[in-house]
Amino acid sequence: MTQGFVNPVAISTGRLIGAPQVFTASGTYVPTSGARSAVVEVVGGGGGSGGVAATAAGQASESGGGGGGGYAIKYIASVSSQTVTIGAGGTAGSAGNNAGGTGGTTSFGALVSATGGAGGSGGASAVDAAVQGGAGGTGSSGDVNIQGGRGGSGNIRTSTVSFQSVGGTSLFSGQPISFGAGSGTAGQAYGSGASGAASGASASARAGSVGGSGIVIVWEYS
Repeated sequence: MTQGFVNPVAISTGRLIGAPQVFTASGTYVPTSGARSAVVEVVGGGGGSGGVAATAAGQASESGGGGGGGYAIKYIASVSSQTVTIGAGGTAGSAGNNAGGTGGTTSFGALVSATGGAGGSGGASAVDAAVQGGAGGTGSSGDVNIQGGRGGSGNIRTSTVSFQSVGGTSLFSGQPISFGAGSGTAGQAYGSGASGAASGASASARAGSVGGSGIVIVWEYS
């Protein structure tokens, strides 16, 4: 070999192959022709918010927001077909003092995954009480793992409810929030927790809302 010769193949870096493969429903990842490596991002499902109990005169009720789904990103040195599982958003707490459901785990084969956010607590009818938001999910086996945001907690101090507890954030979402009485806002983005339900005085029981589902993004390189 000529002195000073450098094999360009040995030092070349992979180039991004077009747009990423994006999964918002469970399925199978099949590498694009020419793909050798990949960077994979996963987000777990957001937690659902709790329901609230019926209230009497002088009472109010508020539930906790769902936690945001966890996030992980991982470099895969050699790609192959993988089963992709998308975590569903956590279920809404049914009408009454009932907690929301935990979001599902999102995974890319057995290589990297992220758990869903926990459901927010239900809300009892009360004059003075506190409720807890669900904890955020976590990433697992990623090169970087980020926990989702905790769902908002609430404090009932009056029979007039001015706002609902916020939903927890994921890496791809903000915090959904609604003002006044209502069943809360469903998770509006991937991995977003639902905002809590709330009622003022002399109101019927209300259900919570569902969290946002997860997502997998696969960036492929030659």
